[in-house]
Amino acid sequence: MTCFPRPLALPAALSALVLAAASLPASAGTPAPVSGPSPFAACKIRGEKGKNYLNAVVEPWVDVHPTDSTRLVAAWQQDRWSNGGSRGIVSANSTDGGANWTRVVVPGINKCSGGTGDFAYNRASDPWTAISPNGNAYVMSLTFTDPVGNKPGVNAMLVNRSTDGGATWGNPTVLRRDTDPTIFNDKNAITADPADSRYVYAVWDQLKGGVDADGGEGAGGAAGVAGAPDGYPDGVVIARERLRAKMAAKASGMTPATSASTFGPTFFTRTIDSGQTWETARIIYDPGANAQTIANQAVVLNNGDVLVFFTDIPETGPVKIRYVKSTDHGASFGAPVDAAAINGSLTGTITPDRKKSVRDGSILFDVAYDRNSGRLYLTWQDTGGGGVERVAFAMSSNSGASWSPPAIVNKTPPSPDKYRTQAFVPSIAVDGNSRVVITYYDFRNDPPRSRSKELADYWAISCMPSEADCRSAGSWGNETRLTSTSFNMLNAPYANGLFVGDYQGLVSQPARLRAVFGIATKLNKTSIVTSVVP
Repeated sequence: MTCFPRPLALPAALSALVLAAASLPASAGTPAPVSGPSPFAACKIRGEKGKNYLNAVVEPWVDVHPTDSTRLVAAWQQDRWSNGGSRGIVSANSTDGGANWTRVVVPGINKCSGGTGDFAYNRASDPWTAISPNGNAYVMSLTFTDPVGNKPGVNAMLVNRSTDGGATWGNPTVLRRDTDPTIFNDKNAITADPADSRYVYAVWDQLKGGVDADGGEGAGGAAGVAGAPDGYPDGVVIARERLRAKMAAKASGMTPATSASTFGPTFFTRTIDSGQTWETARIIYDPGANAQTIANQAVVLNNGDVLVFFTDIPETGPVKIRYVKSTDHGASFGAPVDAAAINGSLTGTITPDRKKSVRDGSILFDVAYDRNSGRLYLTWQDTGGGGVERVAFAMSSNSGASWSPPAIVNKTPPSPDKYRTQAFVPSIAVDGNSRVVITYYDFRNDPPRSRSKELADYWAISCMPSEADCRSAGSWGNETRLTSTSFNMLNAPYANGLFVGDYQGLVSQPARLRAVFGIATKLNKTSIVTSVVP
């Protein structure tokens, strides 16, 4: 018989340290770069208000070819302005699964990208990408000119198509263009049918009636609504302030005041011929006067049904994530269905020590669909009764007919300082094995009372439905740190808050998931990087 020495007993304190080390989050290693130096450094447009941040790249989105996971296309805002939009949209494509990327300017959408005539817009924003099974890629963007007086200027929803997987792009197609100074189109998304290349769907919200170029509504704004400074509209700011005005009024027992009738319906258009032509955009949901939608996003189910999700901010009543459904590839849509209520904070995300505002994902959301099980998943920022922004999750096992109660799932450690428990800008995706992954930022590694730095990291957590009930917060784990080192959020460009993007990219490849996200690198400079979620 072989004898082994008896293991030494560890002191209690040392045992605790060993257990703590065993529970530390995994690391995905050093993120790889996706963005690079600005191609617009020489582009100067006279008379622009606000501050431009050269080499500030924000708000990436990414999509993967539905049948070839080695082919990806991402896009982001390049050279962000302090008061809305950027100098242009830059895309990047990868043919080796995301190890290497080739950057390409999305052409002709505004002045800095070569746009002339009706396309001589000053700024571009809100990039969103999609790839069809035939390899056609699409980038949708918002472009706009200077305000007219105190009203928004000409603005448009555009889409560029690539027939070579994003290596080159064709000229932009106008999906909607408005010259009426009381109208502003905003917060768009584009989705390709993963099984039928003929169909691609584009959605957005449109703010109409009394919208000022400073972001307010009417004379003085609705219930104190404020927007982007220096004369540019900002639909996300308007939506957040509308929500906070409702929350403040509810807390005081009053009804939010409105000084003018404003509208914010969901617009929709589609192509049924692989992007050669697009139908006239139309309203598919109207929340009524003094209300709006935002964060519209389409999902295509296995049977071809199209669900368009949105945040619905009514004049009265709770703010909800809802959807409308089409059973005929977008030819018509049914009545809205509730998915989840949003309970935001009055401040949004703020840095722990300096209490600087962070432009986050509040009132927005992300949605994912598992093609194996047919389940739908949602994530969004919610206080969960804790008073600060955290990450909420809900799911549907019956194609959206009913939804689980929200669960706060982020794994940010408890702290005596509630602002170190914040988690923000969540994204969600499902891999080929039905594993559900959520990514988000938090401040857990920021040292207390360090006012020169507000350190943030990007994280991933997951739940495997075959092994646990994802409706329960305790079922979420396998936390992975996607940033190899913390970055200083104070270095992010300031655009109605320290800004790395209202949303970040996350896709299935499908054996793994890939995150494409922003980090601050130097003062007013950011980079788009990518990490694999193991």
